Amino acid sequence: MVKKYSKRIPSSRMLRFMKNPLLISIMTFAFFLKPMNMDAFAKVQNTAVAENSKNSLSGSGDFKPNPIMTLTLQPTPVSFVIDGEIEEGWLTAERFENFVENWPNEGNKPKVVTDGYVTHDDKNFYVAFVCYDPEMKKLRASLSDRDRVYQDDFVGINVDPFGAQVNGFEFFVNPLGIQADLTVDVSGNEDDSFDAVWESAAKIYDDRWTVEMKIPFQSLRFPGTPEQDWLIHFWRIYPREQRYLYSWMPRSRDVSNQYSEAGHLKMTLNDTPSKTFELLPYIVGSTERSLEDKDPAGINGKWGKSQFDNNVGFNLKYGLSSNVTLDMAYNPDFSQIEADEGQISVNNTFALFFNEKRPFFLEGRDIFDVDRDINLFYTRTINNPLLAGKLSGKAGKFSFGYIASYDEDTPYIMPFEEKSVTLSTKQNSTTNILRSKYELAKGTYIGFIGTDRRFSDGSNTVGTLDAKIRLNSKYTLSALAGLSHTDEPNDSVLSEDDISDVTFKTQGKSYNSDFNGENFDGWFTRVTLDRTARYWGFFAWYNDLSPGFRTENGFIRSNNIREVGAFNRYTFYVNESHPLLVRIEPRVQFNRKYNYDGQLKDWWINPQLFIQFKKQTYVWMSLAALNNENYRGRQFNHIHRVNFETGSQALKIINGGFWTETGNYINRGGEENDPRNPLAKAKGFGFQTWLTFKPTSRLSDEFNYRQFNLWTHYGGDLILSQKIYRNAVSYQFTKQLFLRLIGELVKIDEYDSDDQKMAHSKYFSINPLLSYKINPFTVFFLGANMGGENKPYENYDGLTTTNRSVFVKFQYFMRI
Repeated sequence: MVKKYSKRIPSSRMLRFMKNPLLISIMTFAFFLKPMNMDAFAKVQNTAVAENSKNSLSGSGDFKPNPIMTLTLQPTPVSFVIDGEIEEGWLTAERFENFVENWPNEGNKPKVVTDGYVTHDDKNFYVAFVCYDPEMKKLRASLSDRDRVYQDDFVGINVDPFGAQVNGFEFFVNPLGIQADLTVDVSGNEDDSFDAVWESAAKIYDDRWTVEMKIPFQSLRFPGTPEQDWLIHFWRIYPREQRYLYSWMPRSRDVSNQYSEAGHLKMTLNDTPSKTFELLPYIVGSTERSLEDKDPAGINGKWGKSQFDNNVGFNLKYGLSSNVTLDMAYNPDFSQIEADEGQISVNNTFALFFNEKRPFFLEGRDIFDVDRDINLFYTRTINNPLLAGKLSGKAGKFSFGYIASYDEDTPYIMPFEEKSVTLSTKQNSTTNILRSKYELAKGTYIGFIGTDRRFSDGSNTVGTLDAKIRLNSKYTLSALAGLSHTDEPNDSVLSEDDISDVTFKTQGKSYNSDFNGENFDGWFTRVTLDRTARYWGFFAWYNDLSPGFRTENGFIRSNNIREVGAFNRYTFYVNESHPLLVRIEPRVQFNRKYNYDGQLKDWWINPQLFIQFKKQTYVWMSLAALNNENYRGRQFNHIHRVNFETGSQALKIINGGFWTETGNYINRGGEENDPRNPLAKAKGFGFQTWLTFKPTSRLSDEFNYRQFNLWTHYGGDLILSQKIYRNAVSYQFTKQLFLRLIGELVKIDEYDSDDQKMAHSKYFSINPLLSYKINPFTVFFLGANMGGENKPYENYDGLTTTNRSVFVKFQYFMRI
């Protein structure tokens, strides 16, 4: 039953407060001090809070979580100063309180008291939190760049303005006022690439910390009607001996859709705000110098002259309404301030996936997301656009998005049965992406996505229907089905660029991997069933990708697949009085894969065990008990491996973990008749460790190390090895200003069958950056990039710098 509040009703804690004669006397005395000053208000509030907190945690009476509630907001006449202080004006706002523990225990009374206020005016949405804590010395708070608060204490909201129960926005703030914002779907999958312009501030006291948030309606999307009914969760993260999660509305682990248990915010916007006009111009200047081949014999290198470059462009956003936005970009700056983190690439025949970091593609990206495993729109296939435009929005139950771009230096990602091929080109292309969804019921929709990429010679078009059906509170069914048509270019030069001779059959005809003007069709199907529940959960899938299916605007690693698989887990929750354990979760995962000829290609079963300890510590173990694969026409059985991973965030100053794997692997780059580098089973060892060190609230050092080795047998000859060292040190001077230094070193040793010897290579990069951010879009960057490799030319020995650059970027956000 929904309990609606049109007038303020005193809570049980407030009633206890009203019965306290000492506090009534204090409040009465303060009331007659006219005008009431903020110091007096703060003292009264502090005294009331202390008594309130004491009563709330004393255990008197039975704790009962809130039912699903509705807060009816009235517009505030107060002009709030966002400084973290909860002042008198907040008392006219609607109050939320009586939080409940959702993790690690469900439905318990929290260890600390949290409450707050929410209101709005004609332009902004306001939220305030008061977070009490009897042990403030254990507070976790870092002064950092935005979106880096998740190991701290923090509070915030999760809001679905449309009430469609599909996705929403999250806004969080830590005790030092650092912001984080994300988009999130009904299952809790979050994407921190979303950035919005809003204000926040926090203040720390002896017994509590407070937060104020001011979110402009122009930074949100919501229905274009006066009457608003939003779904909302208020959250508090309290990391101590465990990472406690508290919320205003209780969450059941037997309900997969988080918005079906959200509270309601109702308000009337007489003058519905709209996203009117936003302009984001930028200017970039850089100088670069490289070590070049200046020798006619091609064996000696010499530093070339410095190359100066500058770029000017802009992004333009026009809000046609509060829920429809038009974006245009001319010569957008799609450069990355931070280089991609290195990945293990040896003994891997498939393309590597890199996350998107460019702002134009991040805003509104959730509209274009269809499936995480079959990625139909991978924005990094639009590499260097000269012109781009985007239209996105929602009208009633119908949501839509459209992207068009003219791209230079367009790359290719071509999937095959046992490998994928990536190519960089100098070709230009046009891309058109159309996405639409229609809401059938809460959490249920049908949709369509179409992608089309065209070169002067060659094209690829894909059309896909998708649906997500919420069967009940535990089960969700998803399905996708699509067709593709590919016209390959006729380009002998491209065919020479490391494209190995791969043939495939589709629709009764044979084709090869060369760019020789062939055209063919393909199709795919994917069906998944998800059960999310307190104890037993599973995720099952069926994938079918024909040999001719390609999505040149997407990212798929392989095709010619018919596979079925499932992941199962059963969770045992340990009594909270146990000194060590929180939960024990046995898991099992299997997958059985065939190609279109009916040949069994891969068949594995992995039993797993996950244990969550107190002190924010976990252990995960896995065994490839059954693992058989057919690769390059040969059958490899008993590819057994074991995995172990552990991590901990028990300490404020230092946290980290490691992962390791060892056992049998296929030497995928091996040769048939080379005993030193055989196409055979080999012994391997993988290892990764990560460590974060925060000696002060301003200084952070993040270290990551990855390694993979492959031998003919344990103790035998080394076939290949890759090691990646990466370290990032940052110092935050203020909320806006920080200095960061990233260094990375990659070492690769690999046996060359042609030369009959080991080949050794090293690469390094060093990236210092000074950053000043007024908001996510108004920024000033001063940075440098330096990189190199070992012995690039005969006249240089050892690890040598091969390129140096310095850049300056200024970008200014204007909203009208």
